[in-house]
Amino acid sequence: MGLLAAVLDTQPTSYWPLTDDSNGLCHDEMQLNDATASTSAVKLAAIPFGDASVPYFDGTIGCTLTVADAPQYSQTFANALSVAAWICPFALNNVHTAGTTDQYVHFLGKAVAASTEVEWAMRLYNQTNPHRHSRCSFYTFNLTSAPGQSNLGNGAYMEPGVSANDAVPVEVGKWIFLLGQAEPWISDSDKTTGCVLFKQGVEAARTSGDKYASFHVDPQHGAGPISIGGNSASGFKGAIAHVAVWNRLLPSTEVAALWSAGQSELQSTPMYHSYA
Repeated sequence: MGLLAAVLDTQPTSYWPLTDDSNGLCHDEMQLNDATASTSAVKLAAIPFGDASVPYFDGTIGCTLTVADAPQYSQTFANALSVAAWICPFALNNVHTAGTTDQYVHFLGKAVAASTEVEWAMRLYNQTNPHRHSRCSFYTFNLTSAPGQSNLGNGAYMEPGVSANDAVPVEVGKWIFLLGQAEPWISDSDKTTGCVLFKQGVEAARTSGDKYASFHVDPQHGAGPISIGGNSASGFKGAIAHVAVWNRLLPSTEVAALWSAGQSELQSTPMYHSYA
């Protein structure tokens, strides 16, 4: 089974294969909201993924695809959310980044702006950071911070050489499959649920930092769109493919099926040569 068929078999809320090749628009297979190129800097059908080609993002601010806001793209719609993407970095140290000590890009997220009504985001940290090196993360955030509460998000992560179950390095020109999940929110004091992350089909070890209650996070729906490739403060240099959203948690069997289908498809992808 090909990856497109495997994703459709899970009945996602929206699914953007990103294999379109014209008109600056990438269709949603579920016909909810298409993704549109913000500028001509987004090069559609530029990088091979299996027998098709997907967008190249040049790492500058504004080189993104945007999906209009919908309630279904928020954790609150069904009190659960799953988000998946395949990414292929062409730089291990992105130039346009956010962060203070450790620099990162939000290559996929839902927000009005980089620090305004941020609901959830997938991050990739720079390799040469002081502490977090090539870490992949999935976060949820409060739209605003209540007095006395942290404005940080709760997040799950995988980092080569740090996470016990992550033996896969982040390399230039190599595809990575990431799937983040926002579990049901129970209460501000309940520390049993939060964020989950899968990398290459393997689940990240759970930590206190991935729990909603650890950072007083109560997911809410905001007015922001989904942004693919970066946001108003960071820009991802590389390719992104097969982005999908579900209003439920995917069991590990479905995650494994998606990883297997994508891996099989990539075996027919031409070798990476000179995109960096």
